[in-house]
Amino acid sequence: MMKLASALFFALALVPGAALAEVTRAEPAAKPDAAPPKGFVTVACNPGCEGVLVDGRSLGPSPVVRAELPAGTHKLTLRRKGYPEKKVDVVVKAGATALVDVKLVQQAAPPKEPPSDIAARVAARKIKADGFLSVVCDPACDQVIVDGKRKLGPAPHTNVSFPGGQHEIRIQRKGAPDKVMVVNLVPGQTTAFRVAMHTEAERAVVPAKASAEPKAKPKR
Repeated sequence: MMKLASALFFALALVPGAALAEVTRAEPAAKPDAAPPKGFVTVACNPGCEGVLVDGRSLGPSPVVRAELPAGTHKLTLRRKGYPEKKVDVVVKAGATALVDVKLVQQAAPPKEPPSDIAARVAARKIKADGFLSVVCDPACDQVIVDGKRKLGPAPHTNVSFPGGQHEIRIQRKGAPDKVMVVNLVPGQTTAFRVAMHTEAERAVVPAKASAEPKAKPKR
């Protein structure tokens, strides 16, 4: 009986200690976050691309073989000199390889000849601008104005191009009255004229000189 009582007391004494050990046992350490899933992309260009960019980051020239990228949607930019830049969206799946095969189309060369309507307008302008004007002032003039807006400056002027047809020519010189005339310019021809532009003072000197000269006596 004494042995049984001792064994029972010993067992009861061990129970609280076991419960305490159960409560104070350390929790397992937390596992680090798993790395984000990744996939791959392979890019081929026809003809070859000189630059392949993914989300603005250069991958070098094509072909690009199994470049590692995070899973998701990415924007590819493909470049080649003489070709328009091409942008392509590519979806990369975890553990898989996305294939991108792009055919580049060269920019169209400009036409060798302008369209017929443009050529006609250019030809019409050339026909209208085929008249020529030459102006000489005696003794001089300060300004030659055509159609009230185009100033040619002091004369003389030789073979100045204008559209064919009628034009108003205004000649100006300080101290002399303006002279205005209308001329008709013929395509392919030069219209030339001389204008006397004496001032009032110059006009007064000419008769005075003439009267001062001795008159020749008639021979007997």
